Amino acid sequence: MAEAVDDAIARLGRHRAVARVGTPSTAGGLTEVEVDIRVELPSRSRHEGQSATGVREVETCTFVFKSDWPLSAPRPFLRADFPLDLPHINAHRPGQAVSPCIFEGSLDELMHRFGVDAVVDQLVDWLHKAASGTLIDLSQGWEPARRDSCPSTIVFSAEQVAALAPLDGSLVAINAGYVAIDGGISALVDPNLVPVPEPAFDQQAHQKDDLKWASGRAAVFVARAPLQNGQPQIFSRYQPESVAEFESLLVRAADLGIDRNALAKALDDYYGRAILVAKQNPRTWSYGLYAVVILAVQRPASLVGAPGRSIELLPYVVRYEIDPKDLFRRAATVHPAFHAHALSPELLARTSGLAGAAVSQPITVLGCGSLGSKISLHLGRAGFGNMSFVDIEALSPHNSARHALLDYPTALVPKRKADLMRETFTQLSHAGARAFDMDAVTVLGNPAKFVEVVPEGTVLVLDATASLKVLAVQALSPLLASTGARLARTLMYGQGRCAVLALEGHQRAVTTDDLSALLFERCRWDTQLRAALKGTSSELTQVFVGDNCRSLTAPISDATVSRSAALVAMQIERWLAHGLPEVGQLGVGTEQDDRIGMNWSLVSQEATMVLPVTDDGGWTVRVLAGVRDYINADAARWGSYETGGALIGHVSHEARTIVVAGLVQASADSYRGPSRFVLGTEDLKRNLRQAHEDSLGYLAFVGTWHTHPQGGTHSGIDRATLGWLAEEFEGLPAVSLIWTPNSFICVVDRR
Repeated sequence: MAEAVDDAIARLGRHRAVARVGTPSTAGGLTEVEVDIRVELPSRSRHEGQSATGVREVETCTFVFKSDWPLSAPRPFLRADFPLDLPHINAHRPGQAVSPCIFEGSLDELMHRFGVDAVVDQLVDWLHKAASGTLIDLSQGWEPARRDSCPSTIVFSAEQVAALAPLDGSLVAINAGYVAIDGGISALVDPNLVPVPEPAFDQQAHQKDDLKWASGRAAVFVARAPLQNGQPQIFSRYQPESVAEFESLLVRAADLGIDRNALAKALDDYYGRAILVAKQNPRTWSYGLYAVVILAVQRPASLVGAPGRSIELLPYVVRYEIDPKDLFRRAATVHPAFHAHALSPELLARTSGLAGAAVSQPITVLGCGSLGSKISLHLGRAGFGNMSFVDIEALSPHNSARHALLDYPTALVPKRKADLMRETFTQLSHAGARAFDMDAVTVLGNPAKFVEVVPEGTVLVLDATASLKVLAVQALSPLLASTGARLARTLMYGQGRCAVLALEGHQRAVTTDDLSALLFERCRWDTQLRAALKGTSSELTQVFVGDNCRSLTAPISDATVSRSAALVAMQIERWLAHGLPEVGQLGVGTEQDDRIGMNWSLVSQEATMVLPVTDDGGWTVRVLAGVRDYINADAARWGSYETGGALIGHVSHEARTIVVAGLVQASADSYRGPSRFVLGTEDLKRNLRQAHEDSLGYLAFVGTWHTHPQGGTHSGIDRATLGWLAEEFEGLPAVSLIWTPNSFICVVDRR
C-alpha cells in the first residue's frame, strides 16, 4: 500500500502543472499530500497574483488517497477559504476544505482508463476555468445552484412545478404534506398541484419511545419573474446559495425578477390566517409554523442533468417560531432545501434518455397478455403512461410464467389484466391510465365503446392480441378510419423466434393486412426470416394449463417474451419521441444463430394502390407499392411490347379483399408482342408452388397482369383467360390486372 501510494505521489510531482509536492501524512487509513498547482491567470490579473474570481496563481491542493488505493482515485481538495461563489463545487460545510467537481462522471473510472495524471489534468483545467470565470459551459448546460447544507428536503416534479409557475409575476399556492424532525422538514408537494387561494397550516405532534416528530399540511408558494415583451426573463448570473434569513430570501427573489413585496405579503397573510387557528391551542405547534417557497428561474440553457428544462427551481423553507405569549410576533428563519424529484412521467422520460418527449400522448392497448403487458410496462417506465388498457380476461396462475405483472389473489375472483395494468401504471405516477374490461372486437365494432376507449387525440392504438379475429375486424372497422389514431399490431411467431411490429400508414393508406402480406412476401427471399417465422416443427407447440381448449398456450420462456417486448417497445418509443412517420412501417426481429440475440430491421411501406374493380361482386384489390413499382419498371423496359406475369397475394374472404403482395416473373416461353402477351407455362406451376411454400402458405397465385402500351381495357381474350383462371381456382376470386400508360385497370372473376 505505502509503496503504491509513493509511486502515485511521485507521478504527481512529474506533472507539468505541479510546482511542489509536500510530505505525505497518513492517519486513519488515509494518506494526504499537499500539491501546489500553477494556474494560468487572465493577463489582467497576473500582476496581482490572483484572478477576479479569487483564484490564486499557485493553488495548494490536498490529494487524499483512501486505504483501497489503487482501486479508488485520489480525491482533490482546495483550501478552506477558496471562493465559494463559483459553480461546480461539491457540497461544503463551513471551515472544511473545498471539494471541486472536476469531472462529470466517476473519477475512479477516469483514473483506471487514463491513469492518475488524468485526475490532475481535470483539476488543472478546472482551476484555469475558475480563474477565467468560464466554469459554466452553456453548451453542456447550466449548473444549478449548489446546496451545501440543507436540513430539509422537498419532493416535487420539477417539470410540473415549473409549468405551474405564473407568467404574470403573481404567486400561486399549493399544499404539501410534511414531517418535521430535528429542525428540518421532509415535504411532499401535492402531485395534483391544485392551486389553493388561502392555504392553511396544521400540525400534529407524535412520539414513539424516545422519537418525537410532527406532521401536517403546509403551504408551498411558487413564484416566477413576469414576462417581458411576451418573452421570459433570462437570468444568466450564477449566484451561490447565500439565503440564510427572511430578508435575504426577499433579496434573492428581487434579484430574480420576483416581486418581493408580493411574496412578503403572501407569507404574512398565510401566517396571519394560521395563527388565528393556533390561538385555540398554540402549544400544539411546538415545532414551528412552516411554509415552502419555490423560486422558478429561467436560465440561458438547459440545466445540467435535466436536458430540455431550462427553468431552475430553488426551494426554501420558512420557519416561524411560535411564541405562546405573543402569537402575532413574526420571528422567521429561512434555510435552503434540497429538491428531491417526485416520481413523474417527466422524471421517467428523463431517466430513460427521452427528456422533452411528449409523454402525455394518449395510447390505447388492445390485449394485456404477456407481450402486451411487457411492451406497455417498458413504455410506462419511459414516461409514456397515458394509456387505456383493453382486456376481458383475468390473470390466471399460468400467466405468472411470463406476464409483466403478478397478482396474489386473496379472493376467489382473480383480478382482470386491464385493472392490474392500470393499478401498476398509477403506481408509476401515470394518473391518466384507464382500464376497460371488454374484448377488442367489441371496441372496434361499437361506436360508443370506441369513442370511450380511443378518445380524441389518441396517437396510437396498439393491438397486442395476436388474434386473427381482431385482425379481420380491423380490416372491416370504419371506426379506425374515422380517428386520427394510428393502428399498430405486434405479435410473435415461431415460439418467440420472430417479433413483428406493423404500423399502418397515415389515414390507413397502408393497413395491417397489407403489412402482414408484406411480411410473408419477405419470407420468399429472406431465409432467416422464414426459418424464424416457421419455428421448429419438431418441438412441442402447445401445452394444456386447464381443462378447456382456451387454456392452450405456447411454451415460451419469460426471457424470450421479454426479448421481443424490449425490441418492440424501443421502436415504439422512437416513434412517440420523434413523431410517427407518415408511411407504414414493418419492424421485424429475428433470432440470431446463437439463439440469444435478435436482429431488428425496419422497412417503410408507401401507400397501397387500391384499385376500382368492375364486375367484382364487392371485392377490393390492394396492390402493394413494391408490386406497383415493379410493374411500372417492367412496362418501361419493354416499351411498345406487351409484357406481364403472375400475381401472388392473400385472399381475405371475410373482408372480401385481395392483397397483391408479390409477383412471379413470366416464364421463358412467354410471348411478348406489340398487341399481345401470352404467359408461358414452362416452370410456372413449380414457381407458383415455390412462392406458396416460401411464404409459409400465406401467399398464393391470385391472377395475372399484363400491359397495354397503347391503352385500352380488357379485351375479349383477356376476359376469356380470366374466366378460365376463375374456373381453375374452383370458387376462388381471380384477378386480371392491366397496366396502361395512364392507369391500372383491374377485373375480378369468380366461377
